[in-house]
Amino acid sequence: MNGQEWSEVSKKLETEQKETLEEISHLREALKNEVDSDPDEGDPDLGEREKLLALLRTLEEKNESLSHALRLVDEGTYGICESCGRQINPARLEALPYTAFCLECKALMEKGVGARPAGQPVF
Repeated sequence: MNGQEWSEVSKKLETEQKETLEEISHLREALKNEVDSDPDEGDPDLGEREKLLALLRTLEEKNESLSHALRLVDEGTYGICESCGRQINPARLEALPYTAFCLECKALMEKGVGARPAGQPVF
């Protein structure tokens, strides 16, 4: 990548991180404003709160991934799979700019197989 491309990637990641942080802030505010229920009466909104908490955890993980991706940009290693060391497909980076793994390694990780070392074929 040339300097302008690095700058564009960094700007895209920073914009997405800003939007993610805003979403996190709104969710935290929504959770804070919820009324505590009486334990003897049950909690009709428990399911909704659990959904909000799950979404909050997902957004916090996304924020961590975005911060990591920005560090990789600064280091000059953005777009290289952290598992196998190969270039991550540009289409994957376009769809998921904060990913640290190529599609093949991520699929292996999700299967519990672990990622492949560089130079090893996918079976």
